[in-house]
Amino acid sequence: MAFFNRLDCRGSHVLVECDGRFAVVEERNGKIYGLDRRRRRGYPDTPDGIAEAVGSVWQSEIAATRLFDEVTREAERLARRIW
Repeated sequence: MAFFNRLDCRGSHVLVECDGRFAVVEERNGKIYGLDRRRRRGYPDTPDGIAEAVGSVWQSEIAATRLFDEVTREAERLARRIW
C-alpha cells in the first residue's frame, strides 16, 4: 500500500504526493474525488481510495501545484458569488 502525503488543503481540495508524483483531489463528506470529470465517483478516504480517485492523472510538482492554485482560486470565486 502506498503512503500519501497531504501537502496542502484549501477548502475541499487537497494537494497530495506519493513517490514523487503529485495530484489534486477533492475531499467531501469523508470521500475522495478525482478532478477528472469521467471519474467523479467518490472513493474511501484511504490510500487505496486516493489512488483510485487519481487514477493515472499524476503530474509533476509544478503542474499539480499550478492546478491546485487554479481550482482553489476558482472554488473561492464561485463560493463568493453564491454566498
